[in-house]
Amino acid sequence: MASDSADRVLTQDPAPLRLLDQVALGHHPSRRQFLLALGVGLVGVACSVASRKSSSSLVPGSIAALTAGASMLSVLGTGADAAPMSPGRNRFGFVLVNLQNQAIIGGSPEVWLALDEKAKAQGPYSATWHPFNAYDKTGDRSPKSPLPGDFAADIDLPNVGNWMVAVTLRQGPKKYAGTGVLPVSSGPVLAGLGTKAVSTPTPVATTPFKLAEICTRTPVDHMHYISLDEALLNGKPTVVCFSTPLLCESQLCGPVTDEQILVFEKFGPDRANFIHVEEFLPGPDRKPPAPTLENQSPGFKEWKLQTEPWVFVIDGKGVIRFRSLGPVTAPEIEAALTPLL
Repeated sequence: MASDSADRVLTQDPAPLRLLDQVALGHHPSRRQFLLALGVGLVGVACSVASRKSSSSLVPGSIAALTAGASMLSVLGTGADAAPMSPGRNRFGFVLVNLQNQAIIGGSPEVWLALDEKAKAQGPYSATWHPFNAYDKTGDRSPKSPLPGDFAADIDLPNVGNWMVAVTLRQGPKKYAGTGVLPVSSGPVLAGLGTKAVSTPTPVATTPFKLAEICTRTPVDHMHYISLDEALLNGKPTVVCFSTPLLCESQLCGPVTDEQILVFEKFGPDRANFIHVEEFLPGPDRKPPAPTLENQSPGFKEWKLQTEPWVFVIDGKGVIRFRSLGPVTAPEIEAALTPLL
């Protein structure tokens, strides 16, 4: 049914589209809160000037034209400030939130890119909804994020610059849109696609007693059986998650680690390396330190990560082939890993 209000439940055939009324996202987040707490960057709030202009004055196919007259959405995207992208193909993961702080799930959003809102946009890039399914399947009792999943699209960033991104979504005659900026860097990008993974030792344990000293998940996971530096030398692809399930303010670390666990259980250690690098090591007393940058684990510091959770898929030669900051699901991880096996 169509809706005249962005806070109403929406449906769309064939793919369902609805607003999740109970997502406890709280008040409108600041950029700092999302960078450090949610683990994703606040890309932007769509309050498009174009929506207030006459459509006849807009360049056809521009972001201004595409978003004209749309109901506003916020786009929460993958590390716009903390992790600039490189030119070329990139995964753009994002969450859509309306003005009532309700997360939109399902449907088929489209992503558009341009260097400014008046230029003709490239796209659309189709985005797919990926729900979190692993938390309950793995018996996790770590803090659980209120976010139910994320959208993801493969986008092509032709060159460096601050690219304007627009996400559009239709429900019958009604249009929704959000805009923001994705920085594309000409210099080295933190753990960028196509770069060599940082080889660093990470704690190893296999018994529940010892695992509790290096893992904050409840219960502890078993992706600590091999050190990252050793994994990068054995010729197998590697899936590594940097997360802190107990202390992650966004409560995304537990669910994202769980999604990796599903892939680990499907393929096993004989086909690929699966590693969870804990951000804050509990130590012999099993009490993690205060979650500060100074107290980060050596592995986290070596990778120079300042947000979480991160998931990387690395090929057998140690080259990063997939990277994700914030929400990511088992099917996405599996799709990146399978060609490397």
